[in-house]
Amino acid sequence: MKFILILLFGLAVLLPIKVSAEEDGAVSNAASVDELLDRLAVAPDEEEANLLAEEIWARFLSSGSASVDLLLQRGMEVQAMGELDLAGDFFADVVEFAPEFAEGWNQRAKLEYMRGEYVAAMEDLARAIELQPRHFGARTGLGLVLERLGSAEGAYQAYLDALAIHPFLAEAQAGIKRLEKQVKGRSL
Repeated sequence: MKFILILLFGLAVLLPIKVSAEEDGAVSNAASVDELLDRLAVAPDEEEANLLAEEIWARFLSSGSASVDLLLQRGMEVQAMGELDLAGDFFADVVEFAPEFAEGWNQRAKLEYMRGEYVAAMEDLARAIELQPRHFGARTGLGLVLERLGSAEGAYQAYLDALAIHPFLAEAQAGIKRLEKQVKGRSL
């Protein structure tokens, strides 16, 4: 409960006030993500889509546990520094401690992709997508993995699925462009 300070005839009085969960910033993360994803799918331009995507990523990266979030952040930091084994340890802890946290699986899949462990990456991406079906990053990652495994049709579909969620996603657009002739054939 919040308190409001009222000055009444020179006397300061603290009065309790009831604040709704939304006003208090305690809006459900899942509901917020769903609303943002709905808006992203119909974003009128790239600028708005990128702003929405940035907010969605902030939510995707939040597990609800400060400890798990710290493990995820450390994993991402050491991965960026090239410490792939250490990053793998951090991501393994994330998925162990928070198995319902889609981004943990997605980040581990990125690492596995970097290592050339495509089957493991595909399994982790499938789990991330199961937990968050509109995770455009995981769907784009799945496209990259399927492309590496030689499944042009599967990769093309994964990129299309990502674009249905985020219509201005550059990585998915590039994947579509790369594979379009191969999947659809040459026009006459």
